[in-house]
Amino acid sequence: MSGTLLAAVAALLLLVYLVVFVVLHVRPTGYRPVRNAVSDYGVGPAAGLFRIAVVANSLGILALTGALADQPIPTVDFVFLLLIPVTRLALALFPTDLEGERPTVNGRIHLLLAVASFTFVYLVVADLTSPLGQLAPNALEVWLITLRWLAAAGLVAVVVTLLATPLRAVFGLAERVYLLSTNLWFFSVALWLALRTS
Repeated sequence: MSGTLLAAVAALLLLVYLVVFVVLHVRPTGYRPVRNAVSDYGVGPAAGLFRIAVVANSLGILALTGALADQPIPTVDFVFLLLIPVTRLALALFPTDLEGERPTVNGRIHLLLAVASFTFVYLVVADLTSPLGQLAPNALEVWLITLRWLAAAGLVAVVVTLLATPLRAVFGLAERVYLLSTNLWFFSVALWLALRTS
């Protein structure tokens, strides 16, 4: 499969993820986007949609990894790219513990996988923004840099709100800034690779 076709597949799958992400937030689930973690959607009536989002995202990033194979990218970043779908698919197998519930083994595994996934995602975004941005049109380079800084701010906010109990009430908002900025980054790169003519 050609790099252009893989990029198109990646863009489509990542768009599916973003659409399902929005649907999860407009359905009456009882969760509060500012407070609740996105993983909470994986528990209860929205679990099916949550799994669709996870699978679409994981396969999309896997396809994007293939599309990037002919780019001058360090091997370590390909390893990180491959580890993202592994950790994300595993997330769907180990449901999170809802806030206030007694911690479970599954919930602890979910937390460890989430930390790993967030780390691999950020390392890829941070490492590849500059080399890919130099190959992309100026407007896209600025967009990717903006998303990288939003991702950095979101990740810092995720860590702070996770560790500082008084700020836990806005953890969901911090996580959504991180997830949207990084997934828009992946989608933008995939779309660019799919549409470029040279």
